[in-house]
Amino acid sequence: MNEKDVRDSCGIGGFYSAIPTPLREDGRPDLRSFDAVMELLLDRGVEGLCACGMTGEYPVIDVEDKIRIFKYVAERTAGRVPLIFGVGGESHGHILAMAETAKDLGGVALLLPPPSLSNFSPQDLQEIMEDVAARLPLPVIFYYLPQFTNTLSVANTLSLLSSVGNIVGVKDSSGDRGALEHFAGAKRATGLCLMAGNDNLLLDALELQADGCISGLASMAPELMLGLYHAFHQGDKQRALALQARVHELAAAVSELPVPWGIKIALEAQGYPMGPLSWPCGSRLTKRVNGFRQWYAKWIPMVREQLA
Repeated sequence: MNEKDVRDSCGIGGFYSAIPTPLREDGRPDLRSFDAVMELLLDRGVEGLCACGMTGEYPVIDVEDKIRIFKYVAERTAGRVPLIFGVGGESHGHILAMAETAKDLGGVALLLPPPSLSNFSPQDLQEIMEDVAARLPLPVIFYYLPQFTNTLSVANTLSLLSSVGNIVGVKDSSGDRGALEHFAGAKRATGLCLMAGNDNLLLDALELQADGCISGLASMAPELMLGLYHAFHQGDKQRALALQARVHELAAAVSELPVPWGIKIALEAQGYPMGPLSWPCGSRLTKRVNGFRQWYAKWIPMVREQLA
């Protein structure tokens, strides 16, 4: 199946990059600093952008600022690529407000995670998500990232996906190969849109006929992630495997730091201002941050040479 056929199978697909959110000292988004990162990604050939996902630190940004980000991203991209807007929040009212803005801005889909606060049972959480998703004015991609939110089992999630007409797909960021296989089975059976969300499993997801990806690491290493994606679709399995091995190296290094610090530190090292990190570093974190910077400075030239 070629890239176009995969995208056309559900109407949403292709290679999306999740955008990190540059921050100011007061914790609010630095909108102007978005420009350089978005232009980097568009110049490298990403097929879509996703604003305010976990890479965009949606839990630390208030609803008014997320709406400002939506408007800014839509204005600056000016229809060049489709946009998915993350509408994660701890209040259904906030989610609805963000969703209406996303609709007005021409978003192609909403990325909807479960709430992180409160202690909902899986059954209650499923009913809550069914209720909220059914009210949203755009196609919904359910954001499956149980390591950061209230948890739905895979079975609960599959039931949710089949119960609400405008939930068209799932972004699987769990990193669980078994969960990915279950979602791929649902895709084959029902036409569910499957977007890879864990870069460690990108090649696995593509082999399972995922419709595309929403990649966090693409924002810091677009050539690597796009190189892997295109190598797979061109049938170059050896190159795809070699590049996936590089992705494993990068993901392992990034995982030593809080999400998405490694991505932002790497972008800063490449000359893209990201502003302060969301929390101050103690001595232990400072040591790991400095170690990551040193590692990345040696690693990225090797990868670029491999990609040349």
